Amino acid sequence: MALVEVRFGHQVIESPKLLRIEGVSEALYDALTALEEDVKAELIDGVMIVHSPEKTRHEDVFGFLFPLMRIFGIRTKQAKVLGSMATVHLGTCRKVKPDIVAVREERKHIVTQEAIEGAPDLVVEIVSESTRRYDFGEKRKVYEEAGVGEIWLVDFEREQVTVFRRVGKRYRSETKTKGVLRSQVLKGFWLQVEWLWQKELPDPMECLQIVMRKA
Repeated sequence: MALVEVRFGHQVIESPKLLRIEGVSEALYDALTALEEDVKAELIDGVMIVHSPEKTRHEDVFGFLFPLMRIFGIRTKQAKVLGSMATVHLGTCRKVKPDIVAVREERKHIVTQEAIEGAPDLVVEIVSESTRRYDFGEKRKVYEEAGVGEIWLVDFEREQVTVFRRVGKRYRSETKTKGVLRSQVLKGFWLQVEWLWQKELPDPMECLQIVMRKA
């Protein structure tokens, strides 16, 4: 099977793989990502993590879930929902790019032209084989340390969604393979989990109508 590759400077990243570059400051990260705008890269405690190209199924799931959540946020006037290239600045040398990120209306002042400055209310990561350990491990830890209200990890290969919700100073998790999954951050938003596992994903606008009727 031929490997997809992406070039980041002189480095070649074969898919599926995460490239780690140590000793990177925020200033250097900003300079490097400005030169390679089409490459997804994140910064966690001085280590820059560069992602290989995503599988088509990842983009398919994103293409279904993003408009569903974004338009729900707009129509209910609850939140600003942004996509996978929005930078979230969680602290010194911590800049990440969730697949989907939501900031509630009353906190949207943290959304600047360059980045989201501070912890968003909800993040969604669409997990793949190459990112599973990273998404469930160090990246989730960074989200929790920042105080993100709700963390959704959508694993389309294992057909399960795990949600971590902040309750006081701790997080509680819920994993579903089927049935209805509700957000506590986006009030009234829910998802029929089986929608995500269909070979041909349903029309997000039709699903949105169903969600809005029962919100």
